[in-house]
Amino acid sequence: MKSVIAALLLAALFVPGAHAEATLTPGSAQAAVDDLQTGMLGIMKKTSGQPFDKRVEALCPMLETKMDVKLQSAMAIGRSIWDSWSEDQRTTYVGKFRQYLCAIYASRFKNFTGQTLAVTGERPGPSGTVIVNSEVRIPQEASIPIDYVMRKTGDAWRVSDLYLGGRVSEVALRRSEFAGVLRSQGFDGLIAAIATKTAAQGNKAGY
Repeated sequence: MKSVIAALLLAALFVPGAHAEATLTPGSAQAAVDDLQTGMLGIMKKTSGQPFDKRVEALCPMLETKMDVKLQSAMAIGRSIWDSWSEDQRTTYVGKFRQYLCAIYASRFKNFTGQTLAVTGERPGPSGTVIVNSEVRIPQEASIPIDYVMRKTGDAWRVSDLYLGGRVSEVALRRSEFAGVLRSQGFDGLIAAIATKTAAQGNKAGY
């Protein structure tokens, strides 16, 4: 089970593999996923074994460029709560969410041990999105599907969500983490909880 979870969470790695892979068209949603994964693989190799804060520092600019952090953060709490907050509250929350997202990925990419991922295709998604299909490949393990939900913002495709194993939404995971805190402790409690969760990522062993 641990190896399966590890494979699911290593969703940002790309090296051409032996299975069928999609032909990438410049400017397409598939190419955007390829760019993200290629960049993150390079960062992972460069920072393999380095301290947690160095991995966060290296990964954050890539994530901010390729992922729609504001949209993900809004979806993680729901439209009604997002709309009820002031602009200052939203700005504070998105900043904390961004730090948490960077910390999550930095904790996952502690060491490079030959993991690979390939873009394999795409299909139409809801509300004008495109779902890019890919698969994680770990030596001596079965391939595991990862689906990126891509939304076009201006001329760029950005990740609005991804599905681990083709069915577990990262945004839904964040929503389940936040919902109870919001109900019992409100905005201030959520901000404090996210800060605590962010700091705790540095203590994780990685994959």
